[in-house]
Amino acid sequence: MTNDHLAKDRKTLEAIGRIYCQAHHEGPRDAAGLCPSCRGTIDDTLARTASCPYGHQANCQDCDIHCQRGEARDRIREIMRYAAPRMLLRHPLMTLDYLRKKAAAR
Repeated sequence: MTNDHLAKDRKTLEAIGRIYCQAHHEGPRDAAGLCPSCRGTIDDTLARTASCPYGHQANCQDCDIHCQRGEARDRIREIMRYAAPRMLLRHPLMTLDYLRKKAAAR
């Protein structure tokens, strides 16, 4: 996975995490608008995608294997389930890029 792909994934996951975090958590946030719990989930997810044996070419949900396991997978799934539908209004270009990537994987 190239640094460009990782940077793009970081930006997208932080945007998704910010939507979820603002709706579900109070308290201190980092510069990206994430609480420590959401920051940990996003960082764990990025670390896993960076070491994906398939080079993280598609979306994780469409992959034959799942790099995320157990509680980490449940946490990111919960964040995505809440925030993904809200991405279209808040980040339309990121949403279109995600859908393009998903269509290319089929």
